Amino acid sequence: MLNDLPALDNRHVRTSTEDVLVDRVVPGELLVIAFGFVAWDKRPDFDFYGRLKKLEQHSGRHLNKILVRDSGNSWYHRKIGGLGAHPDETAEGLRALIREIRPSRVVTIGQSMGAYAALMYGMLLEVQQVVAFGPLSFLDPAQALLYHERRWLSVMRDLATSPPPSGYDDLQALGRRKAGALPDMHILFGTRPDQPDSTEAVNLDAMHAHRLAALGNCTLYPFPYSGHPVVQHLIDTRRINALLAKIIAGVTLAEESVDMTPDWQGWIAENLRLGGAPAELVEILRQHGFSHEISVRAVTQGAFEQNGVPRP
Repeated sequence: MLNDLPALDNRHVRTSTEDVLVDRVVPGELLVIAFGFVAWDKRPDFDFYGRLKKLEQHSGRHLNKILVRDSGNSWYHRKIGGLGAHPDETAEGLRALIREIRPSRVVTIGQSMGAYAALMYGMLLEVQQVVAFGPLSFLDPAQALLYHERRWLSVMRDLATSPPPSGYDDLQALGRRKAGALPDMHILFGTRPDQPDSTEAVNLDAMHAHRLAALGNCTLYPFPYSGHPVVQHLIDTRRINALLAKIIAGVTLAEESVDMTPDWQGWIAENLRLGGAPAELVEILRQHGFSHEISVRAVTQGAFEQNGVPRP
């Protein structure tokens, strides 16, 4: 019985050999189903457990949690131990867990491969909310070649060559086939050009995000200084906890901030010298994790020094 399960802890999550873990159940509370991201050199880790524990602390309420990983790195289209051998079967396994947990509402979450699963199973299970970081919108190799999407082409070709009994290789098509309301979808993605020396705003994650946005009921969160690993970018800039709290729990946290350094002060001075607009510099600093207050103060001080006026 799920109601008798003990609470998970970091050691159990880190050392488990299972593909699915269920945390201590409190019927009537929110349920978050977190899908892990790809790992080629080892078994994929479970994802978002620590972040969800922090969210519990910030919100003051228990979160029911189901942690899922795809040990075969097949974008959750093949066997998930304890749930099913293909997406329709896995979805039915998750439905059974949801029925037993009896949550107030269900949220799916993931990054990269886990983001595809969060969207796919979010639609199949008709959950209330999906939070997806840097998702693909399709696994069809023909579309991938059309869009020059070669990052995981080998996985797409494997699924196309030996398809599972059920599969969903285009999330946009899946959404359009859904008869009921779509989940409230939140897509967070980097927009920095994929090629290091590119002078064009070419970013495949942005393309996928806009394909998904065409479904409607979708909120986009572009981050111009991040590439594909947008979760790590949000961790580095100390914004991940506030974003999860706001999106999932509707809780507004106090703004976190990184510390202003001499290098950044030099960057501000150089950009002011070159005619950079103060408001634009403040927004760039905000995107790099500086609080609004610290950003405004640093740019204001830089402007005073630029004009030969002592700092106020």
